[in-house]
Amino acid sequence: MYSTLFITSCLAVCSAAAPIFDNVYDFSDDMAEFLGRASKHIRSTGDLPDSSLSCDPSSISLPSFASGLPAPSGQKPLYVALGRGTQNYTCATSTSESEPVAIGAVARLYNATCFAANFPDMIELLPAIAYRVSLPTREYDTLPPANLGLIGHHFFEGKTPVFNLDTTPTRQLGIAKVKKDADLDAPSSAIQGSNGAVGWLYLSATNGTIGTFKSVYRVDTAGGSPPKTCDGMPESFNVQYAANYYIYG
Repeated sequence: MYSTLFITSCLAVCSAAAPIFDNVYDFSDDMAEFLGRASKHIRSTGDLPDSSLSCDPSSISLPSFASGLPAPSGQKPLYVALGRGTQNYTCATSTSESEPVAIGAVARLYNATCFAANFPDMIELLPAIAYRVSLPTREYDTLPPANLGLIGHHFFEGKTPVFNLDTTPTRQLGIAKVKKDADLDAPSSAIQGSNGAVGWLYLSATNGTIGTFKSVYRVDTAGGSPPKTCDGMPESFNVQYAANYYIYG
């Protein structure tokens, strides 16, 4: 009974919040798989994880494809965040002789820690769905269809990627300032968007980090890549993307 109620409520959210979805029918396969797996888990456990930090993250593991990146040796998983935002680029000229240059990213981070800990077969689906969902108008509203709550923000300070998990006066989880140490092309199965999915990354903590953070992995990417050239592009532009971020300490 509960699984039926959950699926019905998810479908109701999709219907009632239709304007936040670019095209409901475009992601019906992803959503159908998500709901199918959710129903299976509810039948076996009676519940799905909420958006709290109450679960034990020690069992969290990176997706198998991430074996092409350095392993988090001696580190423990702390959080998993679903990132939804834009990759940002500039063009020197609007011709095919120029190539887009990455200048950073801006994204909201949503708490998917308990999904990763308890339902690792579901966490990988979230970026594919989130990629087709516009961010909620109000910053602290949850992100459908899993109703994940905000856990932080991702942005750049100059050329330094920042993951700020100090979201409210009562939730101060720390700030990770990182640098890229390794990358890996996204798998062919990734949601490509208009120009391809951005790569998977291993980012290590640098000076200025507040808290116990040691590394961040960007995985399960969807979209985010720029066109191959700047032909017809403005001086600066954004490309929509989504990804899972595994944060270790």
